[in-house]
Amino acid sequence: MKFSRNKTKVTAISFVLVLTFSAILVAFPTVGAHDPPWEIPVFTYASVSPNPVGVGQRALVIYWPNHIPPTANGPFGDRYTWTVEVTKPDGSKETLGPFTSDPIGGGYSMYTPDQVGTYTFVATMADCKLTGLPASPDSGINSPAYVNDTMLGRSSAPVYLTVQEDPIEAWSETPLPTEYWARPINTMNRDWYVLAGNWLAGAAQKVGPTTNFAYGTGPESAHIMWTTPMWAGGTMDERFGNIGYQSYHYEGLNFYPPIVLNGKLYYNVESIPRYGWYCVDLYTGETEYFHNTTGPVVGTGKGHFLSGRILDGLLSFGQIYNYESPNQHGGFPYLWSAGNLEAGPNGMPLTTWMMFDAFTGNWICSIENVPLRGTLVYGKEGSILKYNIEGSGANMRLTVWNTSRAIWYKESFETNTMWMWRPVLNVTYDAANGYSLNVSIPSLSGRMSAIREGEFIIGGTAGSNDDRGIVPGNLWCLSLEPGQEGTLLWNRTFTPPRSTAPDPSIVYKGGMTGPIVDPEDGVFLFAERVTQQWWGYDLETGEMLWGPTEPEPAMNYYGMTNTIYEGKLLTCGYGGVLIAYNIKTGEELWRYEATNVGFESPYGNYPIGMGAIADGKIYLGSGEHSATQPIWRGPNLRCIDADTGEELWKISMHGVSMPSGNGGSNYAIADGYLLALNAYDNQIYCYGKGPSATTVTAEPAIIAKGTSILIKGTVTDQSAGTKQLEQAGRFPNGVPAIADQYQEDWMEYVYMQQPCPMNLNGVPVKLEIFGEDGSYLELGTVTSNSYGDFVYEWTPPDEGLYTIMATFEGSDSYWSSYDSTYTSVGPAPAPTQPIEPEEPTAEAPLITTEIAIIIAVVIIAIIGIVAYWQLKKRK
Repeated sequence: MKFSRNKTKVTAISFVLVLTFSAILVAFPTVGAHDPPWEIPVFTYASVSPNPVGVGQRALVIYWPNHIPPTANGPFGDRYTWTVEVTKPDGSKETLGPFTSDPIGGGYSMYTPDQVGTYTFVATMADCKLTGLPASPDSGINSPAYVNDTMLGRSSAPVYLTVQEDPIEAWSETPLPTEYWARPINTMNRDWYVLAGNWLAGAAQKVGPTTNFAYGTGPESAHIMWTTPMWAGGTMDERFGNIGYQSYHYEGLNFYPPIVLNGKLYYNVESIPRYGWYCVDLYTGETEYFHNTTGPVVGTGKGHFLSGRILDGLLSFGQIYNYESPNQHGGFPYLWSAGNLEAGPNGMPLTTWMMFDAFTGNWICSIENVPLRGTLVYGKEGSILKYNIEGSGANMRLTVWNTSRAIWYKESFETNTMWMWRPVLNVTYDAANGYSLNVSIPSLSGRMSAIREGEFIIGGTAGSNDDRGIVPGNLWCLSLEPGQEGTLLWNRTFTPPRSTAPDPSIVYKGGMTGPIVDPEDGVFLFAERVTQQWWGYDLETGEMLWGPTEPEPAMNYYGMTNTIYEGKLLTCGYGGVLIAYNIKTGEELWRYEATNVGFESPYGNYPIGMGAIADGKIYLGSGEHSATQPIWRGPNLRCIDADTGEELWKISMHGVSMPSGNGGSNYAIADGYLLALNAYDNQIYCYGKGPSATTVTAEPAIIAKGTSILIKGTVTDQSAGTKQLEQAGRFPNGVPAIADQYQEDWMEYVYMQQPCPMNLNGVPVKLEIFGEDGSYLELGTVTSNSYGDFVYEWTPPDEGLYTIMATFEGSDSYWSSYDSTYTSVGPAPAPTQPIEPEEPTAEAPLITTEIAIIIAVVIIAIIGIVAYWQLKKRK
């Protein structure tokens, strides 16, 4: 399993946030102008922690005043200046700083001691003559009456730090889990962030040129957690033969958006007529609530529109807004319905967006007059931004519209003061107040191709190269660096590849697509649909690096999808082949082919599209523009290794269509689970690692030494879906846990009514023995069978009480589980004494009883014979 660990780990620096609680500081009351200027004394304080600390370990030095700068207002107004004098154990001194304070007058510094002994720290604030600058562009100078006053600084009392030879121990981090887990993730487990992922739809899943990128992990097995019907599905009725209920087609059934936030799945009703949306538990598939949007939409009473589709209050995307201020910290989860197409000024279309609380589904507020034009991007703190270039010639401007800015904006009926994020209930905000950037830019042409918030925008035109001649292409770059927004960084021209189409703009007849800009690799790309070929260009020089590639499958004429991931250009389409190119050289690294089964696919191979990419794995879906009936068999959900092109697993699933028609756009990955709609039965499937349960018993439980026992147990699948099957009576003894290599066929049997596979194996179980005297013995590993059972015969060597532990250590399909039992061994029974025959005595008879009986019988027989002859003579 691969994890992305490119995030900065939380360090002691985060503790300085204690400084930002303005409640501990004295704020100045509003005063009128005064003359002469005041001189206001300020008391200062300092703290060092942890204390003690080891040599070479960092300590946090905090300093603060008892009065905040009276003209400070967020990023505007005056700041204090500080220095910290450090006296080492050997008497030498050093000075830290000077430092500029935060808005409430304090600050911090990290210090690493290099000597054993006692350090002394004294923080000093310099005198500060107030100017009120820089002034806020919205409200000017805060508290102008204090301008020209002087805040008289002073030094803090000495603070002593003990430094010892041995390092102090840091907090013991909780290791990543091996057992089943679910949200919420306890924030004490800081390293667990690598497991967490949300799927917000919208721009959050489009990191650079990589589309459908998922944070966290992705499933490494075809194991199914649960299924739930989205709509009527499967075969309908004998009178209609093998035809099923409608699935996906133009304006047909769709799994849309979907959104996964904090362990909850949200999706719209996509059967016509569309209305409402569901909230489903990610781990169990249970519906938590349904939000009905029939009738007037709450908040605006208007229908909603997105990408040409009337939404009527349906969901468009999610948001996590990570608000950070001196008085408030942490994120907020929201759902958004973006739509209500209206005519704005000068004919520019505007929309109304509705914001919902993702925890409850309740409507909070709306923003009206949102510009429809612009490129949607999620800001680094989670704000939803719209970048747009408008105007022409000398009147061109770059604007950035910001949801958080629109809601933050102070209006007469409410204010957001004291660094607090407070969307107001039942309010409709004016989007005109939401522009966080509006700057003049040079005259440029073309569209934006890559946006990196706070860094740059790259855009331009493709140009053309065909029978009509050559029109050079053009790429330009604008700065987004603070204070330099809109500045032209560079402007370059290039000659595009030659197109075979007479008019490249007519895309359905072929033509050149591009430029696709990849700033991280320094490359931009072109693709030709007629010949199914690719070209790569150097972003810095505009020179062609490679191309054209060998033609891809001809069926890609009907759709070529691509993404860029870890230095690879990944392409696929109706031709059913996924190809990975080295994006800098054009070399083909590997290809994966989704081959046809029998006579099922009319396309040769199965058309494939990239549904999602997570931690080095590519998830492919298969479908088409409109699923014909009966739906052809053989398409699969496929998991491909992004490094090698190796198929890691696949399972039967007919995907829903993408705009290009080759299935896979309606996938979502969150917290290690993949969600997809299966057109074969119109059910939502959740794939991922499920919980397991292990049981163990010892029979008999009490034995004598030298006697064997049978160690017996089970390992079962405890996912929500299997529990439902168990309750329904299909698997009364539980669904067995099956080895990873059989998961595809096994899951199709359990959930898709396919034949039960033969010759299955269960999972390995480690058996351990713990004696009451502290002894330990590992018996070894046994494998459960296809019913989930395992057994092992063992003879305890000594008397005493034994604990028997059975552990399933987990797999790609299941989390680990364990159980224990006991057996008591007593003493062996005493050996049985043989019975010795008695010796004859002098008085003993000379004959045995048996001989005496025989003699008596003989005498009786003789008497009988004699009597017989006597009677005969008388006759």
